[in-house]
Amino acid sequence: MRRLIFLMLLSLSIALPASALSWAYTFVVFDRNAYEVLDTTIEEDALGDVIGEVETVVNDETGRYYGNASNGYPIGTVYREVDGEAVEDVIAVEDGLEWKRAEYRFEAPYHTRDFVTFFGYLLLGMGIIMISWSLFKRSSLYQKEA
Repeated sequence: MRRLIFLMLLSLSIALPASALSWAYTFVVFDRNAYEVLDTTIEEDALGDVIGEVETVVNDETGRYYGNASNGYPIGTVYREVDGEAVEDVIAVEDGLEWKRAEYRFEAPYHTRDFVTFFGYLLLGMGIIMISWSLFKRSSLYQKEA
């Protein structure tokens, strides 16, 4: 009996809590701006160029996201400009066979992955410059005439 009680208490203490967030509205993030997707549809002839797409999804357990993300649309969902509207205010989001209006609500929170991406590109650029310089120094164009 003691062993059974001990096992029950042990199993209750190590059980992982299950949690999931529920969102007040569906949103997409484009260029560090979060837009609420409305039920308003936009006609195809009122759309401009493709400006981006959903690249990551929001983690439903932690609520964390980075980059062009969404809490309701799958990766690959396309964003387009709306003619006559600033991209900072309104974009169109692909929703099946129609386009939904998405209005700016807030600036997306900073994520460390943004810095890592920037720093990675910076290191890549510096590496290319250093390799190019060392190859140039070895070439016959750089050799001093004696």
